[in-house]
Amino acid sequence: MHRILDASKALLLTALIGTAACAETPPTPLEAAGYSRHSTSEEVSAYLATLVARAPALARTEVLGRSVQGRPIEALVLTAPTAEAGAPRLKVLLVGSQHGGAEPAGGEALLAIARDLTEGDLRPLLDDLDVVLIPNANPDGRDLRRRANANRVNINTDFVLLSQPESRALAQALTRYAPHAVLDTHESAVLKRTTLAREGCLTDFDAQFEIANNPAQPAGLRAFAQDQVLPALLARVSAAGLPANHYIGEIVSTRQPISNGGLTLRNFRNTAGLGGALSVLVETRLDPRHDRFASYRNIAVRVQRQLLCIRSFLAEVHARRAAILAHTAAARTALKPPVLTLFAGYAADPDHPTVTLPLRRLDTRTLEPIRFADHRRVVTADTVPYPAALVVTDHTDRLRELLDHHGIQYTTLMQPTRLAVVATRFAARPGRTDRVPAQPSGRTSLTVKAGGLVIDLAQPGGRKALLLLDPRSTSSVFRYPDYAALVTPAADFFVYHAPDGAP
Repeated sequence: MHRILDASKALLLTALIGTAACAETPPTPLEAAGYSRHSTSEEVSAYLATLVARAPALARTEVLGRSVQGRPIEALVLTAPTAEAGAPRLKVLLVGSQHGGAEPAGGEALLAIARDLTEGDLRPLLDDLDVVLIPNANPDGRDLRRRANANRVNINTDFVLLSQPESRALAQALTRYAPHAVLDTHESAVLKRTTLAREGCLTDFDAQFEIANNPAQPAGLRAFAQDQVLPALLARVSAAGLPANHYIGEIVSTRQPISNGGLTLRNFRNTAGLGGALSVLVETRLDPRHDRFASYRNIAVRVQRQLLCIRSFLAEVHARRAAILAHTAAARTALKPPVLTLFAGYAADPDHPTVTLPLRRLDTRTLEPIRFADHRRVVTADTVPYPAALVVTDHTDRLRELLDHHGIQYTTLMQPTRLAVVATRFAARPGRTDRVPAQPSGRTSLTVKAGGLVIDLAQPGGRKALLLLDPRSTSSVFRYPDYAALVTPAADFFVYHAPDGAP
């Protein structure tokens, strides 16, 4: 076994000094356990209750839903009692532990952040910010010591289907709190035992950040995040002593191409971004479980990495709060774009064909430069005129449930109604990632029977509705086998575009 200290001695010292300095404030469950294990869901809930009891004018907890096994999914809502009613205040949402007990450091760090916001050095931020923390987004996974929930579903890739109560609770939190800025905290294992490790390598990232990058989100907000916030955040974290880079997609082989973060609404980051929030993902280093450290699985140092990243994010959004408010307001009022891009993917970059990244040898832990094909260029296709409405003529019960989960409003026709629509035919059922060949028709008139659904796209969930229900979209529910089976090739698809809406 290797003894890995990297920057851990300094970071662990910082952790211990921080604990001593906060002797008069309640220790987090992790601190109380001497960093010997991660906290249980019951301990997390009890600690949130303690913070509320100590600062009732600042804090309250709200139950967003319950996990598969019935554990509460809780939010700690922080706002200063002196906040002026109606005054513009930046709302910030911080989420931890979507991957349960496999990646607990983000949630543990959020408990310390909550303490520092209520009675520590971060308290002044609440003069300008409202902060909502969800430190335990997957309580069953935390207590079962697994990445998935109790149904063995990865909830961070469930934001198209919303099949799980945990992902539905997070999606509903976006509607409930309407945050302007979102940080989703994760860890990334450097040892990928069943893939990259078999080639004798480990990854070597300390902190990676990604923004909401789906091309269908409002362009101004996406450009602001990409060109201004992301570089500044990387510089801030790196200057504080933790090397940070733009997110590199999962490396499972030295022979694969390199890309950035996923482009679809399957993940929470892009779902939040499509709703008009400045949305950011952070992943910090998750050290190999079989190496030896001064704390349980190096949890003290891992939490310090998360704390540095979360504090840097809070400092950055606080400094840019006026600009964030302006960009998110513009994004949320742009309900009817002229066109919407449905398909997005990564491809080879002819101007930058390769990229060299350092990996560590598993046996010696020495760095070795590896050259990869560079596929970080985003390609888009299937840009369609944005219709006034969608009309659903079949499978309405099933799609009504999906729309309800997503909070998308619709009208059920009470009598047969004649509408002007554009029909689309698909040559084959959609697959998971490839483009779907389509043959749109011209405008035609269709009598929609009673029970049909009309979805007005001039609503906050309008863009999402179009992305979910058009099979050409890489975020479509019809990319999943159970829904793809509903598509009949070479026949008019039962979700029509209605250029003029319903009368």
